[in-house]
Amino acid sequence: MRKRIGEGSTGRVLVERRQHGGIDRLWVTGEGDRAIGWLDLDTGERAPMSPANVELFEQAVAEWRSTHREDKPSLDGFTRRLEVHARDDGPGTDPREPAGDRPAVADTGVDIGVLFERASAATSAEEQASCLREIEYLLARASGPVERGRLLMCRARVHSNRWETAKVVEDARAAEELFEAEGDTALLLDAASLTAAHASRIGALSLAGDMATKSILGLDSVDDDRLILEVTNRLGIVCYSFLNYDRAVEQLELGLAAAERCGDRIKVHRQLCNIADALLLAVGEDRVAAEGTDGQDDPRRHDRLDRAERAVQRLLAEGTPEMQARTGSWRLQAQLLVETGHAQEAMQVLEGATDAASIVQVPQRAALALVQARCLRALGRTEEAVEAAGTAVELARESGDDHELLLTLEERLAAREAAGDLEGALADAREVKRRMWSIHSRQTAQIVEEVWTRAGLERERRQLRTQTAAAMQSAEEDALTGVGNRRLLERFLDHPEVASSAVVIAIADVDHFKEINDSLGHEIGDRVLMTLGRLFTAEVRAHQVVVRFGGDEFVFALLDCELERARLLAERLRLKVASHSWGDLDDRLRVTISLGVARGRAEAWRSILVDADRSLYVAKRGGRNKVVCPAPETGSASRR
Repeated sequence: MRKRIGEGSTGRVLVERRQHGGIDRLWVTGEGDRAIGWLDLDTGERAPMSPANVELFEQAVAEWRSTHREDKPSLDGFTRRLEVHARDDGPGTDPREPAGDRPAVADTGVDIGVLFERASAATSAEEQASCLREIEYLLARASGPVERGRLLMCRARVHSNRWETAKVVEDARAAEELFEAEGDTALLLDAASLTAAHASRIGALSLAGDMATKSILGLDSVDDDRLILEVTNRLGIVCYSFLNYDRAVEQLELGLAAAERCGDRIKVHRQLCNIADALLLAVGEDRVAAEGTDGQDDPRRHDRLDRAERAVQRLLAEGTPEMQARTGSWRLQAQLLVETGHAQEAMQVLEGATDAASIVQVPQRAALALVQARCLRALGRTEEAVEAAGTAVELARESGDDHELLLTLEERLAAREAAGDLEGALADAREVKRRMWSIHSRQTAQIVEEVWTRAGLERERRQLRTQTAAAMQSAEEDALTGVGNRRLLERFLDHPEVASSAVVIAIADVDHFKEINDSLGHEIGDRVLMTLGRLFTAEVRAHQVVVRFGGDEFVFALLDCELERARLLAERLRLKVASHSWGDLDDRLRVTISLGVARGRAEAWRSILVDADRSLYVAKRGGRNKVVCPAPETGSASRR
């Protein structure tokens, strides 16, 4: 139903009413089919639009209503939202900026947010093909990485509607890389979580894990409930795919809470559907595991059934007819009934669903066929059950969704076995085994690759740590003697943890070192210093350092050391140097040292160093080859 309204500030304006799967919207477009905005005739909800378009939009809608006498009231308390909603209960994305702030694709005037809405609403093959053609056209003209990433997310949305899971992964992953390169955190999180959800459905364990990890960590810095809603929903799908149903429900319930905070009834409905779906699938797994045992009385199974029943009751009580038609929530009601032993009632629900024929999305058609097969098998109508399960298998087979295909194959196997078709059941059992082995092989190969990748990263980390330690050591080490230098002394004594500790500083100076250099040569002088470095290093212990402070002067720093113990160490060093066999270097060589000692708190170590230097001066003036330190009783210097 199209009506040209006339001229406006942007050229001719066209108003068109479009109805898809229970959604009834009025679209207003300008010259060249440039979208201006839309109005939901059921809810009163509007698309975001630039201020310049608001007046034109309202005039166009008012004239259309006056002509068609249509003026549907909006729902009481229904909040106006800025973003577009996905139509199904699977993963999707929302453009989050107001339309007036989003750049259109270069030279086309197409708003990507509006294009995404069209992609989300495209359910028929013709609509999907049309969207894909337009997206390809725009991708060829898109210039910026964020613009390309948004278009890839639009294309992923169409692929999701077509149940082309691998293609969704490809596009969402490419978009994620573009957003990461641009540093757009919100869009990155959106694309990463979409990649994780769909990668998990095709058994891409490593990719799903990496993207899920990125999504989990990204949530720590997000306060946008709409983004939290989408990301937690997709993390729930990841857990669901990897058979951790309790964790899946936990994430889906976080998404439900976010949807309720937003007042978003559509997303609340979607989350309730997903929660019920996960719980009922877990119940089904419990049932299979309990066959032949008394597991039917398992408290966990009963708890899951109770929670699923509450979710289904909310769906039926709170969902509008349009929502019910869109999600097929009566399918979950039937599934709950058959799991509680009421197969006949479940079948009546399915047969009484007048909107079942309107389901066009492949995943929902497959899910419906699967529930029908389960009901028919429970009622003993095994031939019909085989046929319904076969429909589910063929629909799932086209998707590349390993998880869904295995569920449908297992149901057809059970139906064929119940119908006495043992050959068909055996064929299904073989395919289930083959596919499970294929998934297992693929996932274990990914794990092996992940092990080697992590080992490579750990090797690089260790090499970097070794290089860093070597660089630090080189920067803090005296190249000639091998002991530390001033940088080491400063780092050691300036550390916050030692500031309040007592420290003894001793300065050792080689007696008559200039004469050694002048008479025996600098090479012998260097070898003397190298030998002293080895002798001194052998004497230091934990919480002690020795550094070459300059020329022939060495400094010892001894933490939490009593003055008397420090004096004894200094004496030991003096005697060790004096008794060393220096004649091995040169028969004429004799080496002695003088030491000055002082003590105080480490935070004042520079002042202590000055005091130790004064003690050293006293030792030198007193004849050299001496140790001078304050007497503990009087604080005056003692000489040895």
